[in-house]
Amino acid sequence: MNKIIISPVECPVARCTKLFSGLLMLLLMTACASKVTVIADIPTPLVEKVPLKAHLSYTEKFKNHVYIESEKKRVLKSIDFATAQADLFDSIFGQLTTLVPLDDVSKDLIIEPEILDFQYTAPHETKLKQYEVWIKYRLKILKPDESSLADWTIKGYGKTPTAMLTSASRAFNSATNIALRDVGAQLSTRFSGQRSIKKLIANKEDPQRISDISVADNSSPQLEQVALDSIADVEAVELEAQGAKEKNSEDVDDQQ
Repeated sequence: MNKIIISPVECPVARCTKLFSGLLMLLLMTACASKVTVIADIPTPLVEKVPLKAHLSYTEKFKNHVYIESEKKRVLKSIDFATAQADLFDSIFGQLTTLVPLDDVSKDLIIEPEILDFQYTAPHETKLKQYEVWIKYRLKILKPDESSLADWTIKGYGKTPTAMLTSASRAFNSATNIALRDVGAQLSTRFSGQRSIKKLIANKEDPQRISDISVADNSSPQLEQVALDSIADVEAVELEAQGAKEKNSEDVDDQQ
């Protein structure tokens, strides 16, 4: 008698089991993503310190910022990255400048960050296997007398493939950290090149050189999206490549 062997791929029960497992995993990830507290993972930037003393000022709103989702149907109800963003600015400006207290009379400027916007997408919303996060900041740069010196906006973007992660909470945590690193990469590479900062540095080094900095300097007062070779983009590409590699490995196992 010939034996009929039904492979797991062809078996309807196996297919249903696999589909149920996928749905169960999605439900578990969604449940875990309800409230997220971001744990900062910000590397110390390798930048040259500028000869400026700065006070980093955080408002109460900035220090206690928590994003609250207003739409009931969305998976993320709240995400707290107040400590993570403070760690970012502490790290970046602690390396770029010499941080001093507000009452230090020798300070050259005051830096006050403000969060303008936070947005996110999840896989079930975009049909893509990745979580995405966008963060937009405003940086008010003040003179020691607290009058305005410059006013910039800066945007960060981060994404994390689900193949790399076991829960939506970890995915949102990773994507938010990458978005923060994107902001940090832009600040690290572009802060000292801004016109107002260049003038301050020139005046500190040699007061006579300030007249040599052309008023027609075309450097933008805004810090826009970072170039493709930024730390954040490189990390996102590496994560995506690794996720694709793991997915291909899973497909091979299924076929076997």
